Amino acid sequence: MQSMPITERRAPGPRALLLLLTLVPLADLLIWQVSTPRLALVMFAISLTAAAQFLAGPGIGRRAVCMAWGGLGIAVLPLVEEVQFLSVLFALAGLIHAAGWCVAGSDAAWAQAIRAGLRLFRQGAIRIFLDLFGFGQAASERRTSRATVVRNWALPVGLGGLFVLLLLGANPVLDRWLQSFAHWSPQLDLHLTRIWFWLGMGGLIWPFLRLDVLRPRLLASARSLRPIQLPEILLNPGSVLRALLTFNLIFALQTGLDLTYLWGGVSLPAGMSFATYAHRGAYPLLATALLAGGFALVAQPFLPGRPLLRGLLYAWVAQNILLVASSILRLDLYVDAYGLTRLRFAAFIWMGLVVTGLVLMVWQIARGKAVGWLFARAGLLGLGTVYICCFINVAGLIARHNLARPDHSFDIYYLCSLGDGAIPALAQAKATTGQTICLDTALTIKAPQDLREWGYRNTRLRNSLAAMAARTTVRTNP
Repeated sequence: MQSMPITERRAPGPRALLLLLTLVPLADLLIWQVSTPRLALVMFAISLTAAAQFLAGPGIGRRAVCMAWGGLGIAVLPLVEEVQFLSVLFALAGLIHAAGWCVAGSDAAWAQAIRAGLRLFRQGAIRIFLDLFGFGQAASERRTSRATVVRNWALPVGLGGLFVLLLLGANPVLDRWLQSFAHWSPQLDLHLTRIWFWLGMGGLIWPFLRLDVLRPRLLASARSLRPIQLPEILLNPGSVLRALLTFNLIFALQTGLDLTYLWGGVSLPAGMSFATYAHRGAYPLLATALLAGGFALVAQPFLPGRPLLRGLLYAWVAQNILLVASSILRLDLYVDAYGLTRLRFAAFIWMGLVVTGLVLMVWQIARGKAVGWLFARAGLLGLGTVYICCFINVAGLIARHNLARPDHSFDIYYLCSLGDGAIPALAQAKATTGQTICLDTALTIKAPQDLREWGYRNTRLRNSLAAMAARTTVRTNP
């Protein structure tokens, strides 16, 4: 077996260990038992990036530093707005982007830095295992007494500690003993979940502190990947031609029905409402369009020199565009009948993206662009759309839409469970109509206890409630 390079086996230095012992307590201070760590997550991401850049040294170059911090700044903006699943994902992507530039340096291309950052997941996990169990340079090349101790005790201590944690979670008696020990010192707050939090944060932090050792692996040239090819018995010019003819005929039936009932306004059969017609087709038709787009991609290599195939593919993509447009109209009819929800709002977004992607596909085929051109632009379009959605108060939008329905029919329980974003709209409806929609306790927004919980959306919502309360006071006390 070929041994790893010496640089990959180097034991962690004192600076990395010191930073680990600094960043884990910092994460505990910023995040642990903070109800909503908004600004705290931003501060932790900045601290982790600064530590990674410090260990990378001044040799990474000014361009790499600017790219790393610029990408991180854009990625953490959604966290400043509000902590939610998407904003945390963007922050994690910003950390990976920054780590990639710290590894690649200023001379690297953007794609190379991104590839290095993405490899940090797998290589970082391997690095944690190697460092945890003492398979560093000292344990593999220098048989000193210290290395022998590490080699002999790393596995029993490491795995034994894991077993202790698991048993503490399974045995309440042992857990109570641990709690009793913690009570001996008022400053020591030992809980099993907190220990797991420390271990989890340590696992997240450690790869960023070992970028110098991981650099050869992260910057290794990408393997040439052969495109996936279906067997010729399934995909050939004849099968593609017959498939496109068949698919166009099948889709023509659906297109004709949509043109008749949805767009033409023809009355539906007895006992069927437009809401029922819309609900049955919105999501299945979107899935159909996605599958159709996938087939259109694999059929493209057979288009050169075959104008009939090209024309059939154009017609089929056009039918798919109309299909998704009909899905949007179906969903709009259903929302008119039953109101807006988070899932329906997301469906509008994704349907719009699918339509745009199909239009880009037509442009790509007509201009003879590569499939990679389409993937790059569709990916950037989707990423940009999701990023913008992080700054939209979806709960408030849903509440305002449903409360403005002319028949005043809405799901009260759903509206009251939308969260802080919907509270100003609910409070305004109560002030306007005098009707109590939700309990008064549900119409309050928690103020941040300290700077760690501060968020821009939370501030705006509380300011809206305060202004609304001031206007109400002025009206009642002229």
